[in-house]
Amino acid sequence: MMGGHAVCVVDTNVLLNLATPVVDDRSSAPSDADPLKALLVTYDVHVPASVLGEITDATGSGDLLSAAADLVLQASRHLTTHDVEGQIDGPLEYGLDQGESEGSWLANDLDADLFVTDEFNSTNYLFVNLALDDRNILFTTPHILCTFATADVLAPEYVDAVLTYYIETKGWDQQYVSQLRRRYIS
Repeated sequence: MMGGHAVCVVDTNVLLNLATPVVDDRSSAPSDADPLKALLVTYDVHVPASVLGEITDATGSGDLLSAAADLVLQASRHLTTHDVEGQIDGPLEYGLDQGESEGSWLANDLDADLFVTDEFNSTNYLFVNLALDDRNILFTTPHILCTFATADVLAPEYVDAVLTYYIETKGWDQQYVSQLRRRYIS
């Protein structure tokens, strides 16, 4: 722990996904909470510089992803950014992208309490787990949201609504999310 909060390393999609319902003005988007802010006030959040680069690349198109990227960039002063490009030889041999590779390396280097990714619908989740020095620190965004509900960081009703929103808009695995709901917020 640094500064009294658990150290959390996140990849690009986590930040963008947490910002999306905040900037989505459609009626299907849950309101009354800010999951990105919840992450930033609950954890000491660290990212490789490449993550902010990917977020910057997502801006400017005027769509929902761009609006989410803008919100993340506005909140980026609450992130600790690390230049790790010279520390590793490039993406890990597992086929992970730069953000996932550098995030895994950073989580190991910082001895982070958590590494959060949204790769749970792919084999990359398994490869990220292999890259994390055999420590049980790998979490997904839906898992973090459920822990926010149990810790009274976000209202359980909001977490339930936002999980449904992500299933419908992001194609998150309904069976996985249902298991998390039963475990944490039912």
